[in-house]
Amino acid sequence: MKARILIVDQEENVRALIKSRLEQDGYIVAVAKSAEEALGKFTQRGEIAVLVTDVRLPGKDGFELTKELSLRNPHMKSIIISGAGKKEEAIKSIRLGAADYFEKPINVGELSAGVERCLKAHREENLKHDEASRFEARLQRVEGKIEDNVWYVSKSQAMHSVNESITSLRREAMRGDSKESSILLIAENGAGQEGIARMIHAGSRRGKGPWGNINCLKNPSSQLEAELFGQEKAGNNGGNAISYGLFEILKGGTLLIEEIAALDHQLQEKLLKVLEKGAFCRLGSSSEHEFDVRIIVTAGPDFGSKVQEGKFHEGLYKILSKVRIDVPSLRDRKEDIVPMAAQFAEHSFHAVGRVFKGFAPDAEKTLREYSWPGNVLELYFVLERAALISESGEMITSQALGLHTGPGGNGGGSPKLQLVQTPGSMQDSMDPNLSYTELKKQWSDSFEREYLISTLNRHGGNVSAAARQSKLDRSNFLRLLRRHGLRAEQYRKVAA
Repeated sequence: MKARILIVDQEENVRALIKSRLEQDGYIVAVAKSAEEALGKFTQRGEIAVLVTDVRLPGKDGFELTKELSLRNPHMKSIIISGAGKKEEAIKSIRLGAADYFEKPINVGELSAGVERCLKAHREENLKHDEASRFEARLQRVEGKIEDNVWYVSKSQAMHSVNESITSLRREAMRGDSKESSILLIAENGAGQEGIARMIHAGSRRGKGPWGNINCLKNPSSQLEAELFGQEKAGNNGGNAISYGLFEILKGGTLLIEEIAALDHQLQEKLLKVLEKGAFCRLGSSSEHEFDVRIIVTAGPDFGSKVQEGKFHEGLYKILSKVRIDVPSLRDRKEDIVPMAAQFAEHSFHAVGRVFKGFAPDAEKTLREYSWPGNVLELYFVLERAALISESGEMITSQALGLHTGPGGNGGGSPKLQLVQTPGSMQDSMDPNLSYTELKKQWSDSFEREYLISTLNRHGGNVSAAARQSKLDRSNFLRLLRRHGLRAEQYRKVAA
């Protein structure tokens, strides 16, 4: 087990005294009698949280040791101990950035309190670092870097025209073409439109600019208009309170408008004028503002008929469809299903700290034969669930996919497959109009709860065994149980 606290002192009785007290406090403690021994033991980054070292050591002194270990453990806190009356060493400790300084003979109670303060500061710094990492990951997602790698598999013939369109758009960007046309993505719900839109954004001149999306089905017209163009309201001090819309926030970037066919006629007219003029007015204002945003929109396969029937403005359709890309459904690109499932599985297994070992033959057969009414998005969630419930180190089986052969085959052809009808299953309540982010948030808790129940059942309510299998600390596992209102005792009774 990696040490959290390291004590370095050439006096064995001092090491033993401090180690005994800190272990009583519940800490993991390691000891060394010299700098060389300490440096030989701890070679990996992040192994040490707190270093307690005497200044006077055989060979390298405590100051040199602190400097070298700090390079390997950037968030490590150090406590320097020294003989009484060595003021110059106290000053040097402060300059070195030591968190505390104690003189011998050591008061272990005071030292224990100092270690506790150091660990608190260490945890806070790690938390800030984690938040920064998550923010960086979010920026990568905004630029489409992660989604490009996970969502886009295009080996099938059905994706040939999509690949050609994306390649053509990238060539335009490489040539530096100043005019970037609006793009219309035609596809069934969940076919991976957002991933393709992000890929187009990432490969364009705007790739390092901001990204945003909005769903016309999920916002009432008044709210949608304010979200797009912003709003000005008279403030109490006589000025205007301004709420900026996406056309301003995303300057130099890309805006994805999902389900554009759901836009009401009045807003269709306004959007048409805005796109023709290249300028817009905020709600409550007559001042025009130019914008620099590329528009990508999505619509269903029946979009053309809605235009012909007069349900969608023909002029707006012509502007939005200057570049049209028809995205095939997943069932029409069967060659991509298993490779794409493998990418999703790699991504999902990594997220839960496991290694993806591949698909069993029965799982591959199931993946190819299932009709995938929820398209790429459904495939993603199926693999995310499989990653949660599969045994570590084993191949994904057909059973783990949560798909099965349903009653009533199709007359000697491939069997008709459907999602297993379990309480709270995806097919029961998956709203195909939700975006990937909204659906992932909605299903995250369901998957988490299902995984906890499955693991508790498997281990007869033994929390320690369930936590070990989950590769979680026992305390974290218990916290998850409390969050979902689960009690291990229930599963011990079932096991009995």
